[in-house]
Amino acid sequence: RASASCGHPAAMAAAAAAPPPEESPAEASAEEGEPPAKRQRPLAAPRFAVDERVLCNVSRRRSGFIWKRGTVRTHWYQDASTPELIPYLVELDASKLGGEGKLCAAPADDDECIRLEARACLDVQAMKPFAVQMADRAIARLRFQEGDRVAVQLDVGNWEQGFVVEVWAVPEREGKVFKGWEDLAVPYAVRLDVSQDVMVPFDGDAVVRPEHAPLPPQRSIEELLGGTRRAPARGSAEAAAGPRFSKRRDAAGAWVNVDAVTGVARPCSDDEAAEDAA
Repeated sequence: RASASCGHPAAMAAAAAAPPPEESPAEASAEEGEPPAKRQRPLAAPRFAVDERVLCNVSRRRSGFIWKRGTVRTHWYQDASTPELIPYLVELDASKLGGEGKLCAAPADDDECIRLEARACLDVQAMKPFAVQMADRAIARLRFQEGDRVAVQLDVGNWEQGFVVEVWAVPEREGKVFKGWEDLAVPYAVRLDVSQDVMVPFDGDAVVRPEHAPLPPQRSIEELLGGTRRAPARGSAEAAAGPRFSKRRDAAGAWVNVDAVTGVARPCSDDEAAEDAA
């Protein structure tokens, strides 16, 4: 049987583990004598494809976050206890202690319920499933060193460049390691060119690459905000039209560093502006 996740009350009932039938939801509803409209699929397509790797929140508390790694097995799963369609059925990875992976129903297609596995961020709870113990780190060989320039994925179609600031990174606050992380670490901490630090969950091309390596299609700021214009491909004439970052004075006369992709302007010092001009 498949357990529900994300703490959504509508999904608390256990679901049968068998995948949904190939017939459309409307046909299935008609055969069972229920109004077809109740089981129509939403217009929005699922964010994650079948067989894509994800993190699934298995906490049953509405405000809880317990992330488990897994693989999307099917879309629009039908739980016999409710007429609503469930966006994802996820097969969780088998426990290190043995046993087969369990099936988990993800009742909402949002980042509080299900998220991309290959995603760099500072969410300590989302990093925990990837943490490596010290004994295992001794035999692991990482591709990058401190100071190396890299590109990391922040979400689907959203990559940013930066440099490695820490190898085998551990979350800390005021110099103290987070509780539960005393013997754990993730491969990298990266300082992005957009003035943000992130942790990298694992050392693979799906989430971190050399700075100048080819990248998947990027989403533009319009797409990130719900629009449709795609960002220019790396190496294209449009992308080569000018540098991504430029320093200029804002309306108040203060120096700012402007990101041509996102349009975000961040304050910078007069010294930084002078160095850039030189």
